[in-house]
Amino acid sequence: MPASVQTRFQGAALAFQASLDNTLLLILAAIITMYIVLGVLYESYIHPVTILSTLPSAGVGALLALMLSGNDIDIIAIIGIILLIGIVKKNAIMIIDFALDAERKEGKSPRAQSARPACCASGPS
Repeated sequence: MPASVQTRFQGAALAFQASLDNTLLLILAAIITMYIVLGVLYESYIHPVTILSTLPSAGVGALLALMLSGNDIDIIAIIGIILLIGIVKKNAIMIIDFALDAERKEGKSPRAQSARPACCASGPS
């Protein structure tokens, strides 16, 4: 192509590019919202940080798996990453709930309970 040819996004491509400009702001707003909701739920400043600290490793792990397998980041991969992050967040919430419940009911330390499997938490059947 000659150097005088100029290209621009138009139509749907322009709208998609404009929506990508706000993605970082939307992710930041979602993380702040999750922190506030979890903070109200647990009445703590540290428990939401513990839960949210698991999310970056899930995202990085998914991106690393895509890179190692040679797959591109398409819409299906993005949906998969979002679902994975949701599952990891739910798992972290369950671990925190389990540890806090054991602390309240049994007087055990949350650190000791978080390492114990949930299937064996109530003792032998």
